[in-house]
Amino acid sequence: MLLRFSSFKSRHGWLPLKESEIVVGGRNKYLINGHVAQPSRVQTLFHSVQLNVNNPHFLIMQGRITKVLNMKPPEILSMLEEAAGTRMYEMKKESALKTLEKKQNKVDEINKLLDVEILPALEKLRKERCQYMKWANGNAELDRLKRFCIAYEFVQAERVRDGALNDVKKIRAKILELDENTEKLKADIQEMDKNISTLAAEKEAKLGGEMKALSEKVDKLSHALIKETSVMNNQEETLKSEEKGAEKILKNIEDIKRSMIERDAAVKDLEDGASDMKRKAEDLTKKLDENEKEYQGVLAGKSNVNEKKCLEDQLRDAKAAVGEAESGLKQLNTKISHSEKELKEKKALLVSKRDEATAAENELKARTKDLEAIKTSMGSINYDEGQMEALQKDRSTELEMVQNLKDRVRKLSGELANVHFTYRDPERNFDRSKVKGVVARLIRIKDSSAATALEVAAGGRLFNVVVDTEDTGKKLLKNGDLQSRVTIIPLNKIQTYTIPDRVQQAARRLVGPDNVTLALELVGYGEEVKNAVSYVFGSTFVCRDSEAAKEVAFNREVGSTSVTLDGDTYQPSGLLTGGSKGGRGNLLRKLDELAKAEVDLSNHEKRLSVIEQQIGALLPLQKRYTELKSQFELKSYDLSLFHKRVEQNEHHKLGELVKKIEQELQESKQELTEKQVQYEKCVSTVLELEQTIKTYGTEREGRLKALEKRIKSLKSEMQTMSKQLKAHESERERLIMEKDAVANELANLEEQLSTSKAQIASLSETLEKQKDKVTSIKQDYDQAEGELNVGRSKLKECDSQINHMAKEQQKLQQQLSDSNVERKKMENEAKRMEIEQKDCSSIVDKLVEKYSWISTEKQLFGKSGTDYDFESCEPHKAREELENLQAQQSSLEKRVNKKVMAMFEKAEDEYNDLMSKKNIIENDKAKIKKVIEELDEKKKETLKVTWLKVNKDFGSIFSTLLPGTMAKLDPPEGGTFLDGLEVRVAFGTVWKQSLSELSGGQRSLLALSLILALLLFKPAPLYILDEVDAALDLSHTQNIGRMIKAHFPHSQFIVVSLKEGMFNNANVIFRTKFVDGVSTVTRTVPSKQR
Repeated sequence: MLLRFSSFKSRHGWLPLKESEIVVGGRNKYLINGHVAQPSRVQTLFHSVQLNVNNPHFLIMQGRITKVLNMKPPEILSMLEEAAGTRMYEMKKESALKTLEKKQNKVDEINKLLDVEILPALEKLRKERCQYMKWANGNAELDRLKRFCIAYEFVQAERVRDGALNDVKKIRAKILELDENTEKLKADIQEMDKNISTLAAEKEAKLGGEMKALSEKVDKLSHALIKETSVMNNQEETLKSEEKGAEKILKNIEDIKRSMIERDAAVKDLEDGASDMKRKAEDLTKKLDENEKEYQGVLAGKSNVNEKKCLEDQLRDAKAAVGEAESGLKQLNTKISHSEKELKEKKALLVSKRDEATAAENELKARTKDLEAIKTSMGSINYDEGQMEALQKDRSTELEMVQNLKDRVRKLSGELANVHFTYRDPERNFDRSKVKGVVARLIRIKDSSAATALEVAAGGRLFNVVVDTEDTGKKLLKNGDLQSRVTIIPLNKIQTYTIPDRVQQAARRLVGPDNVTLALELVGYGEEVKNAVSYVFGSTFVCRDSEAAKEVAFNREVGSTSVTLDGDTYQPSGLLTGGSKGGRGNLLRKLDELAKAEVDLSNHEKRLSVIEQQIGALLPLQKRYTELKSQFELKSYDLSLFHKRVEQNEHHKLGELVKKIEQELQESKQELTEKQVQYEKCVSTVLELEQTIKTYGTEREGRLKALEKRIKSLKSEMQTMSKQLKAHESERERLIMEKDAVANELANLEEQLSTSKAQIASLSETLEKQKDKVTSIKQDYDQAEGELNVGRSKLKECDSQINHMAKEQQKLQQQLSDSNVERKKMENEAKRMEIEQKDCSSIVDKLVEKYSWISTEKQLFGKSGTDYDFESCEPHKAREELENLQAQQSSLEKRVNKKVMAMFEKAEDEYNDLMSKKNIIENDKAKIKKVIEELDEKKKETLKVTWLKVNKDFGSIFSTLLPGTMAKLDPPEGGTFLDGLEVRVAFGTVWKQSLSELSGGQRSLLALSLILALLLFKPAPLYILDEVDAALDLSHTQNIGRMIKAHFPHSQFIVVSLKEGMFNNANVIFRTKFVDGVSTVTRTVPSKQR
């Protein structure tokens, strides 16, 4: 079967026409507008005009119209759905339900996969992870206890060593101090000897050499000052003369410029005069040409120089124009007479149709008023079209954002499981706000580039748990059911150490403020946990690079632990730690990401809640607005149909025709007036030309003589003007040459001025240097004179100083003798103490050499609130606990799965991925169900409107075809119109129980009424009825014709009929008959239609 589709224009737009062709041995092929189309596209094309090719109730074969009455209620309802355009929705709904079923199958598969494979494996890995975490935490506790015991041993040995070492140091320091004092005393004695000798020598020298040299220097500087001052004055005079010369040149330049301006003005005046003379010469040339042309025209017999034809030709053309104007006047008079007659007839006919027009106009006003009322109701509702859709779109966006953020938070929480602190309330009504949490969760990094450095600086303290008091910590340790060993920081007992401001300022001065920052300043935290954060970060500097870190760590004034941005540690003791980062820094970055994600999640959840409230508030308004909009569209469509019907009635057509005739009549009258004026003008032209021809002969000789005299005069004036123009040109050239000469002179003067300015600048520079030189000599002279005066005063003081120094030297000799005796006593005491210190020192050195961490953390040994608090934890008990824990860890290490963290992360990612897919599918299901519910409600409302309209038209048409009867479509007993519709008929007031009581003709009329009522719901522009009255008698046939006129005034019907009753209502009749064996068609218009 081959289907071709072409297009035709209707009120629905472009619709297809179908033609079919049998192709033997072929296959089904569909073409739409010449292009191959799939069957689904063909079905969609039919659906767009409310036709369902899978259930073709719109196609009723000849002779089977009464089968419509045998349809079951659901089948009649399906015809109503076809008319309403909702049938296509049912097919789409079935497709959507199949899609829902597929999505449910996919959800079931995911649930099965989760229950059978993913969740059991995840639970197993979770248990193994707990076992691994227990082993890892045990290792951390084992390391802590081991360090505690070693630290205690180190402190005991260091205490003994330092006791002796400090005493030796003190004695050695005293010996050094005595040595320094001795050396100082010796140096002072020698210095005094030297000073005494120097003073004596100076006294002698000043009397001769130095004072004489100073005097000579003062005289020399005085002569030089006088010489250079004279040179400076000469340079100043030269500069002033050059400046006067430059001013004179500048004045000459200004005079020359004024002269050039005057010459430019003279040249411009000459050029303007020459321009005026050229313009006058052109005017004279033009007048001469016009007079010569006029002279030639008079010789040729023309009355005017601009005329192309002679007077006889002009007269002949004017007479022809008079004849054409006269003919046009006669035609217009005839046309106006005919139009006035036709206008009179049409106006009379229009008056006779006025009642029909008044009724139509009243109905139009009523319908318009109803439409305006609905529109006002819509405007009174506080709802904007599209508002609900925008909110739903926002809700979908927010839901997606919330889901994504939840997944992000869940993923980050899984990755940061080791920083989660879980515990059971140690007592009833326990206040959980007392437990602040792990340190890592209580801070936020201000600069992500410092994350690695901060994590290295904090070390294991990042995982310490912060509580308000030591009582809370004891309760947690005793009854908190902790899953692993933890270190607790009580805020009321912790002893914090923060590097002093003095040391911080010294560090910034040492390497610059941009290269060093206290670690505490790089983290944000709450005020209530300030002590705990200071305890973790307050004793370490973060440096930009290794050079800055070395300077900070090893400087005597600063001497604090420093960490580079790459995580390398520098201790004041000389210990360096660094190398591979090992993923450090990622923990704090991920914690920062988790905090930001949780804040974003909270904001989006609040936004989603607000949107849900707005949607809930708008739902009733939207429903009411939708109902009114549906009514408005239906009323608008009815109004447009009524407009078209009014435009097609006879009164409207006559009114348009009258307007057209009146317009044509007005245009004809206006054209008649114009033609009359044209005719009178042509007659006047003919008379003027005849008079001109009569008088032309007598005037010709006089005009020729006058023109000859005028031409001779114009030629004389042109010769005079030419001489004057040449004189102007020669004067202009002279002025231009003078102007060029002045311009050259100006250029020379400007060049001289430029040279003079350069000379002035050079002289000014030389003068400034000379002034500086004179000033320098003057300063040297003043200084030398002052030194000479000071030297003279010092000679008087020299004698008294020599006597005082001799007395001081004797006192210093006595102090030197006492210091030597005291030093020998202290050396003997120091030797005794050094022997006692050596044994303890060797123990300390071995421990430091074996355990590198001692040097970095020894400042914490024995401090309260740290891991090395020897008072709160007894050392011998810690030793026993260490041995027990070593045995437990050795046993647990054999059973633990060390790869479980990676395996658990992979399994959790698979679980999260499946849950995400499941959520997406369930969201899609919910959306599809919601859309189906909304469309079902709209379908119900549309079907109800269609049923009421078709039911009304059905009864009206059937009562027209069969007077005294009624018909309607009722739901089955005990059901609604959605369950189906049955055809009910009444004769008079008695409703028939069954349609079998009707005759064949009555059944045909009933079926025809139902079909036409369905068609009337959405009228088409053209209907074809092929012998629908074949089985009807004459009265019923006449009723069909009247019904078509009454109910389908805006549609065209092509009716094939053999009965006279149908012909009576036709506008045009086409009769077919055989004439001489040939089929012929004749067109007839009934007399009442003329």
